Amino acid sequence: MVSPEVLSQAAKSFGFDTEALQYIGKSCNVVYKFIKGNKTYYLRFSEKPVEFEIEIQAEVHWVRYLAENGVRVALPIHTLEGELTTVCNDLEKYFIVTVFEEAPGHFFDSDPKLWGPNLFHSWGETMGSMHRLTKTYDPGDLKFNRMNWRPAEINNPHLLNGHYGILLHKLREKEKQLTALPKSPDSYGLIHYDFHPYNFLIEQGEITVFDFDDALYGWFALDIGISATHAVWWGAHSKDRESQNEFAKHFLNEFLEGYIQQNHIGQEWIRRIPMFMEYRNIHSFFWWLNHWDGKEEHLTESQRNAITEAVKLIEREVPFAGCDFEL
Repeated sequence: MVSPEVLSQAAKSFGFDTEALQYIGKSCNVVYKFIKGNKTYYLRFSEKPVEFEIEIQAEVHWVRYLAENGVRVALPIHTLEGELTTVCNDLEKYFIVTVFEEAPGHFFDSDPKLWGPNLFHSWGETMGSMHRLTKTYDPGDLKFNRMNWRPAEINNPHLLNGHYGILLHKLREKEKQLTALPKSPDSYGLIHYDFHPYNFLIEQGEITVFDFDDALYGWFALDIGISATHAVWWGAHSKDRESQNEFAKHFLNEFLEGYIQQNHIGQEWIRRIPMFMEYRNIHSFFWWLNHWDGKEEHLTESQRNAITEAVKLIEREVPFAGCDFEL
């Protein structure tokens, strides 16, 4: 949660009553919800240096562009002064604040009937629209450009040895593969970079996307691979290796059928999707190991087991489950 002083500053900028706030939670950001004029909004606090405001302005500028061109997104709203962000502070802490309209609909796991080919097709069609639009997107000012994909900065000394060193070596190996890939307007542009099933809601078969705070310039096939990776994690009907590989292939067949209705992607990039999925799998370990203090007891049992299994696969040079197939 953030201090009353910061909440009061945000309320003055966006014109809401702090008494109406409901705390939602904290992950990368602190999020609250409030109702104003019979509409529900989400208030996002990003604890960042003041200089980072331009990055978040670039994010919400792109989201509004997508909305203006027909993509269903959680729409960012303006402050009373007509800005898309504001900076609030309390002593030495600074927060970049944004507000979004509530997305309509339900999560994929709210009803077993939602998860299936129709959703995969719609998911792909939505991403295809976003990638098509990014080809002509002009932020207007170069300062509003999001960053480009780059190898991860990992300075944690606990990750250099043993099992963790093996994971890190595998990550660096995958990053070299990505760094060598070509970039062109047909294959590389502004992407969501975290378009997984808990970052959209479904209403009457239509998808509304949110959480664009990881958006960057990257390969369109990487964005597809990330969605496919998370679909396997949370939606494969069985945990055995063969079933996950079969599910991934089935998912991508449906997903790509929707995608190509909105955006062309070359066969050479489609063939690379399992490689991007493999990258996402290994990179994900470093998301939750980022602040690890080196003490095994501070990892959950499931995390320790996941690391052990990942290292076994790496040592045998076997791809992760859900990535071992060809398109």
